[in-house]
Amino acid sequence: MYENYVKARNTSWEVLIRCGIKELPITLGTIADYYNFKVIAYSDTNLTQVFKNEVVDGDGFIVFSKDKKEIFLNDKVKNRNRRRFTLAHELGHGILNHNIDIVHYRNSEVDSEIDMQELEANVFARDILMPSTVLAALDIHTPEEIMKICDVSRKSAEIRASRMELLYKRNKFNLNPMERKVRYQFDSFIRNYRNPT
Repeated sequence: MYENYVKARNTSWEVLIRCGIKELPITLGTIADYYNFKVIAYSDTNLTQVFKNEVVDGDGFIVFSKDKKEIFLNDKVKNRNRRRFTLAHELGHGILNHNIDIVHYRNSEVDSEIDMQELEANVFARDILMPSTVLAALDIHTPEEIMKICDVSRKSAEIRASRMELLYKRNKFNLNPMERKVRYQFDSFIRNYRNPT
């Protein structure tokens, strides 16, 4: 299980670096464009009619169609921040090269200990939307602060804040060269956030 966590975490750093992302909140469209994923709202397609109700009633899913990965997002979900996490989660499935021949639908922001692909996608989404090295550099601690700066739901922010407290206690930030690179990439944003001009 730890190797799944490391794989997802390291991939999130790699994606932030490759996509040249330098500020929060993360623009997920930049990542989707870089990896050539098409993002489709349920209301913009009738394709969802061929899927089971539990899939369509979920928050979203990813499929491989016509040589392209397509992410379908349930735009009936009124919480925009939850849709952002869903998009990040589905991007994780695609970027981590999970088996998407079988449609898995997302309907929870909580890590699943049963399905390793779901766990990896959730870790990826968390680390893409709320990179710990950036939050630590900004000395962000509370769910409210995380919600505001990362544009995520309260549930996601609470989970991240809890994890951040463990990371603060261990004080093991920026030990990995990729994490240091992410931190450096956000340097201007961090400086400006602390001392707005």
